[in-house]
Amino acid sequence: MDERGDQGDDGLRLARAEKALRQSGRELKWWQIELEHTTEDLQRARRQRARLREQVDVLSEALATSLSEAYWSSRPSASGVGRLLGRGASADPEADLVREVEASDRFDGAWYVRTHPKAARSGLSPALHYVRHAARLDPGPRFSTKRYLEEHPEAAGSDLPPLLHAARHGHLHDRADDADGASSPAHDVHL
Repeated sequence: MDERGDQGDDGLRLARAEKALRQSGRELKWWQIELEHTTEDLQRARRQRARLREQVDVLSEALATSLSEAYWSSRPSASGVGRLLGRGASADPEADLVREVEASDRFDGAWYVRTHPKAARSGLSPALHYVRHAARLDPGPRFSTKRYLEEHPEAAGSDLPPLLHAARHGHLHDRADDADGASSPAHDVHL
């Protein structure tokens, strides 16, 4: 009788194990379906994020352009002989710096307003904001102000924004490693 009892216990354990296995199979199937749904949701969210990034890029470019145009339209224009002699630019040293920043291939106005929200809220042209607050802000993804000042501490005491200091002192050619944008701590804006 003990053998029959052991066989009965074994049969009961086997039946329970089979039932648990079937239950686990159903749960596994449910989790697989849940994973598929979550993966689809994630893909939708990534597509939406990409669309939003495109919109942010377009809007920040429009904002930067608009702020720059507003800045330049508010400036008194050089007239007559002074403009012909090239003296119009020297009447306003800050405007000369803004012009030089905007002309730099390392300055990106749209990136600047995207990356520095206070600059966007200030209502200033991105280049003007950079000229006034350059000591702590990157002008674009291809120039790190912090790194430049670490490598050239004399620039911190200069009246020039670090980007212009680098340009005027021939240090931009040293910045080839900035071309990928990795030097700037804010090179990638995450939405």
